[in-house]
Amino acid sequence: MRKKPRIQQIQENDYGYNSNDFISRIPDDIIVSILSKITLKEAASTSNLSKRWRYLWCQIDSLDFDANEKLDKIALDYKLRIVERPKYINWVNRVTRQYKGPSVNEFRVCFDFDKTSKSAIDKWVEFAVGKRVKKLELDLLENGEMLRQPAKNYVFPIKIFDRSVKRQCEGMEMKFLKSLFLKCVNVSEEALTRLLVSCSGLEQLSIHGSGELVNVKINGKSLVLKYFEIVFCSGVKSIEITDSNIESFSYLGPGITIKFSELPRLKEISIGEGYSGFENNVFGQISCCISHLQSLTLDIYRPEENLKFLSFPELPKLKQLILKVGAWDDDSLLEFTTLAKACPKLQRFVIQLIWMSPAKRRRKIKRAAKHPHKHLEVVEIVGYYGRTSDVELAVYFIDNAKALHKIIIDPRYQVLERTPIGNIQLKKEKAARDCAKKQLEQRTPEGVELVIL
Repeated sequence: MRKKPRIQQIQENDYGYNSNDFISRIPDDIIVSILSKITLKEAASTSNLSKRWRYLWCQIDSLDFDANEKLDKIALDYKLRIVERPKYINWVNRVTRQYKGPSVNEFRVCFDFDKTSKSAIDKWVEFAVGKRVKKLELDLLENGEMLRQPAKNYVFPIKIFDRSVKRQCEGMEMKFLKSLFLKCVNVSEEALTRLLVSCSGLEQLSIHGSGELVNVKINGKSLVLKYFEIVFCSGVKSIEITDSNIESFSYLGPGITIKFSELPRLKEISIGEGYSGFENNVFGQISCCISHLQSLTLDIYRPEENLKFLSFPELPKLKQLILKVGAWDDDSLLEFTTLAKACPKLQRFVIQLIWMSPAKRRRKIKRAAKHPHKHLEVVEIVGYYGRTSDVELAVYFIDNAKALHKIIIDPRYQVLERTPIGNIQLKKEKAARDCAKKQLEQRTPEGVELVIL
């Protein structure tokens, strides 16, 4: 006669696990923690494992709706956007309806959306705010890689934040939101002001491609904002930051008026203005913080021929200098060493060469005047192609950086695109690696590591 199964066994099998299974004995909160380490789609697929797993993924606190694969396809065939947009909207709607967690640490939307999808995006933002989101990102780039015409942008829903404030005990500030990243989202000056007042805990704010900002003002030590970024907001004419605890500032776009004052904690600046990057007196604009600046990134689209006639102030505490430079023809890059010389405490120097079709010229290698870079430990040349100008720069630092222990050569194509890199480009990168090995391996002294990516 067959024995009846024990009650415990029935209960365990009913929920899809048994006492001899180690994974089944793991507490739910640990499983949820593990699920948070994988992609949202992968986490959701675990709901098919058993009844017990059906809703565990709905408790993860990071909702990253990444759609890179779909965006890659749209970049190749723009007509696919019409088909993929509704699918993405249904996906986000389904997840937000099923979500069981009390709060959300991160909520990220990343897809090609314009103002025609306002209703859906508004609901997602309201959901995230209702879940006391800490990091909110709306990445709505066209084709997943380009800024669109500002008139077509989704408009930042400041009213949702206003309503949330009213719900929280008659105007209590929203201290939960720490980071806000917006791409292809229009933010007005009024909305920016109200946002900073409402979200008193906001530490990071990044705005890309807004068409409604004109005169941006950040002031007051009551704000906890530490990181502020404005990128290609075509209407911006001025940025004024005063009496603030801001620690990092980034601007990329046309030449504008920048006014800084009383910013004792500002130690990191990334800036690129206008056509060449130098025509708008960059160092004059940031003069108030030069004495304590520790990291500086300069975008210089097309270096001026008279770069050697420019004078640079001393940056006494700068430890990291990053230059993003348009690489045209095979013009010497040695003039940029003048900037490095103005940084007596420099520890890391990076130059990122942005080229579309680099040209090589046969000419003698030039040499800059010797200068002892006493603290320089790492030099990185990104976009190395094997041109004479590339070799000149690498050799200069090999000869002059007394504390150098690593030189990194990265020959990969630096223009970021979603379309796959073709065989011709891959062959160029391989040739550049071979050139770097041939040109630099014998010149690199013992004790210095040469890394060719």
